[in-house]
Amino acid sequence: MKHGKVADDFDMTINSIRFNVAWNVWREVAECGVFLLPFFLQGEGVASLPVSALVGTVVGLAAGFGIYYANRTLKDKFYLAVFTSLLLAFLATGLFVGGCHEFEEVWGETPNVWRIDNDFWNHKELPMAILKPFGYSSSRSVLQITTFWCWLAFSGLCHFYKIRKTSKINQQMTLVASGKVEMANQETMDVEKASSPATSVAEGEEASPTNRVADANLAV
Repeated sequence: MKHGKVADDFDMTINSIRFNVAWNVWREVAECGVFLLPFFLQGEGVASLPVSALVGTVVGLAAGFGIYYANRTLKDKFYLAVFTSLLLAFLATGLFVGGCHEFEEVWGETPNVWRIDNDFWNHKELPMAILKPFGYSSSRSVLQITTFWCWLAFSGLCHFYKIRKTSKINQQMTLVASGKVEMANQETMDVEKASSPATSVAEGEEASPTNRVADANLAV
């Protein structure tokens, strides 16, 4: 929402939503294909690709159907919104930290703060490799720690800024809705007054002689 506008003002149709979803799915799949080209060309690590693809598919489907089921069944979606926001925030943080670490490997790495030499906790091996996109790493350099907390704090500030903006827009929409209700009530009262004979006389219509006599008797 921006400048008091809501989602209904942007003509979001079912077809446009389907196109956006299909385009983003295709973009992600194409991106994975480009990243896998070196493995196919060199022949190294090809044997691990089916297992990796299977794990990624299972995790993705489980998370997707879980969110879909919760969105369809939960009446209070507050905790679902909190979970989704945290999930996306940590995913964005992990991608940012990973990208910065790639530059670090090219231009020179900063000193390591810690390193866990254990196959289970290794971020390149299952099961902890599942958490790597969310910022997990079995070794942490100074740059990784700095970018992790800075980006996570930045995501939190953006989230609270969005909450404040949305709260103001909701207040404006509530005021507009209450104003429309008052206008509708006023229009109803005007229609009732217009249809009433006494109102017609009071608004300047000429009264009949009978009404004049009745009004005179009432005054006396």
